[in-house]
Amino acid sequence: MKTRLLITIGIVVMICVFVSAFLISSDQFTNKNTSGRFNYQNSEQVISDTYLGKNVNQWQNESNESLMDYYEKEGRDEFFTKLGALVIKNAMMIELDKQNIEVANPDFNVYSGMVLTSLPPHVSFEAFVNGTDGNTYRLSGMTMRAQASYPVGISEVDFFDTSIKLPPKSSLSTNNTIIIREETDNQPRVYPHNFLVQGDEEIKVKFENKHLVPIRIQGDGNWQNPDWYGPTIFPLSDATMTFDSPGIYEWHSRTLPAPGSIASDHMGGGTIFIIPNNVDDMTVEDKHETGAAILQNSEIPWNEMWTNDKGIMIGFNRAIYDTIPNADEYYVQRAQQLIPFDVSIIIEKWN
Repeated sequence: MKTRLLITIGIVVMICVFVSAFLISSDQFTNKNTSGRFNYQNSEQVISDTYLGKNVNQWQNESNESLMDYYEKEGRDEFFTKLGALVIKNAMMIELDKQNIEVANPDFNVYSGMVLTSLPPHVSFEAFVNGTDGNTYRLSGMTMRAQASYPVGISEVDFFDTSIKLPPKSSLSTNNTIIIREETDNQPRVYPHNFLVQGDEEIKVKFENKHLVPIRIQGDGNWQNPDWYGPTIFPLSDATMTFDSPGIYEWHSRTLPAPGSIASDHMGGGTIFIIPNNVDDMTVEDKHETGAAILQNSEIPWNEMWTNDKGIMIGFNRAIYDTIPNADEYYVQRAQQLIPFDVSIIIEKWN
């Protein structure tokens, strides 16, 4: 009876592996025939702003060859950055109208950020605006040529009383579950990416597999020879892993290789931060890395965040200073309020 049960389990695992390989292969084939993660589209013209004497509609009617001529004549990448600012502002106004948000100053500035060095380049943009409803909004999007990528991002900026002392566990994860799922425009592949808990004893973390294929949890390092192996999780199921000491654990989820193959696809990953009850036991480096993870989980509208021997560095797009002139002072105080131990916070401006 025991032998028959083992054979049955083996058959089920083999079926899951073959289904996994088939679905992954099909998914890769489908992705080759799509335009990728950016959904660039023409926009209905709703603003009267122009660049080089042309409005949004006129630029969208220009051929690629014509745009490349302007690119050579008007300062190369600078041309697509300035053109993109016009196009993305138009797209932002369309989205604001869809969400019934009226801005106090329609003549707001849009600032460039990250540039992907393709030709033509993909350029990211941000703007911060005050609404007539008394709220502040962060607007973000990307452009290529004379098109904007949809959806354009609009999020309300939250402000807090930074004089209030928060309980130490206020920035920690609210439950012990990490969800691994298909990535969409509105949902990340792994949630939360930064998982923060506190304790000196055994910590149990549950992983939920939302995929139709089995996946295995494993540590950092060479994907064929990781630092550690966690549980294998069957499709649409979950499994629990126990961590017996505080520390920072980077993890990945991968499909099981098909028989006779070492091929394995990455299905997402993240970092688990187990903070000791006595935070004085943490190294300076761990405090910096853990503090940055807390801030990345927060509402702070950062563009870039990194750590060095000085502390935690936060990069803001300069657009934020149009509506929050004291952004540096406020967000340093907010960051120190959220992190339950002392670290230095340093603000850097983009552009």
